Amino acid sequence: MSLKYQTGVRFNHHLGPQETLSFMGEGVGAALFAIAFFTGQWLLAGPGILFVIGAVVALLGHLGNPQRAWRAVTRVGTSWVSRGTLFIGVFAGLAILSVAAGYLGMTALQGPLALAALVVAVPVMAYAGMLLRSMRAIRLWRGPFVPLAFVAHSLATALVLAWAVMPLLAGAAAAPWLQPAAMVALVASALVSVLHLLRAERSVGVRASFERMFSGDLKTSFLVGGCICGIVVPLVVMAVLSTLSGGAATVLMLAVALCRLYGDFAYRNAVVLAGAYEPVMPDWPMRSFTPPTAPVCSTAGH
Repeated sequence: MSLKYQTGVRFNHHLGPQETLSFMGEGVGAALFAIAFFTGQWLLAGPGILFVIGAVVALLGHLGNPQRAWRAVTRVGTSWVSRGTLFIGVFAGLAILSVAAGYLGMTALQGPLALAALVVAVPVMAYAGMLLRSMRAIRLWRGPFVPLAFVAHSLATALVLAWAVMPLLAGAAAAPWLQPAAMVALVASALVSVLHLLRAERSVGVRASFERMFSGDLKTSFLVGGCICGIVVPLVVMAVLSTLSGGAATVLMLAVALCRLYGDFAYRNAVVLAGAYEPVMPDWPMRSFTPPTAPVCSTAGH
């Protein structure tokens, strides 16, 4: 029997755009629900729940056979997939019940249900980053900054969406703090993402990941999509929107929301696809290797 070793860099091929959509949907949906809780605008909870349901659909596709999806929660103690499946399911159930209680006039019940959903929303937002971080063979995903970056991007996207769609859903101007909060969240998400890249371990795999993100096939997704469409364009447009009003402002607000959604997905997808497994054999110069000297066998006495 012969043993074969893969000595080169291998990029992640288990997680792709479908999983990225799931990561984004659950994070943004949980963040939208949190915003609805703190603003009292429960119409925002509906889109948040829809985002999470979309994430569940994508998650079922990732699990393969939906009829066996229940097995995903059988290893909560050891698997972040199991934990995430449990968190998302509990959050979706509590969020739907809280919204239903509000529509049925059961306000005494809505508060505790919404508060419980808000507590579970925190691990839902952190789940995707923690899942990536748990895959220790990919050094690009190690450390605390991937979970922090994913949470920051979820909050930024949810705040931009809330700011853009609240006038359409509620028929009134968005809360005055939403626009500055969204801009601060955008800057914070960019800073955490930069910290992640600066603090990433320096290795052959991480170097290959950087090459794909900054000069390879993921350059457009990461730089144009994630950085320009996801951060720069929303910040610039939101800064000048204070001088506009009426229909033009509404169209620009919706355009900013769509731009931010695409940028969030593009950023996460680039980070997911750029993950590289380290080579089995280290990248040592051959000249540093000195073969052992063969023992000299004496022929005396033969």
